[in-house]
Amino acid sequence: RRNGKTFDEVLRDPTHTPEDLDLLRRLPPLRVLAIGEDWCPDVYHTLPTWVRVAEQIPGWELRIFPRDSNLDLMNHFLWKRENQRIPVYAFYDEDDRLQTWWSGRSAVAQRFFDEALAGRAFASLPPEERKRISEVTEEGYRREFRRANFEEVLRLLAAFFHVE
Repeated sequence: RRNGKTFDEVLRDPTHTPEDLDLLRRLPPLRVLAIGEDWCPDVYHTLPTWVRVAEQIPGWELRIFPRDSNLDLMNHFLWKRENQRIPVYAFYDEDDRLQTWWSGRSAVAQRFFDEALAGRAFASLPPEERKRISEVTEEGYRREFRRANFEEVLRLLAAFFHVE
């Protein structure tokens, strides 16, 4: 748990609202498969909310798998057919049939990150610039990205299951 402090912060104060839980309760019981790694901000800022959701909705289950030791599983959820983008949240019905899945970060978080990188690979940046972008990204998660990520998954689920 490299980022346990942030994970625990989100676990204590998850992103969902009572209205979100009302919407999710109208869905069939779901089994949520989560794939991630503890070094990934997109994971440690979003996974705790799904932990709480699974605890609060009867019939929901959550199983978490580390990506790097489950590459065979990860290969079923490649983003743009080649990228092992995490987190992955896959939603299965009671008969273990995949219903829908989501990965990575919300559009608003992705735009922010893309603008900060300005076409460069994160790994190619000097350490001080990587640190600055990481710090600003953390602020963005606390300010809006956590909620934006969760809302994107909610919209996906609501559309898939035809609920409002």
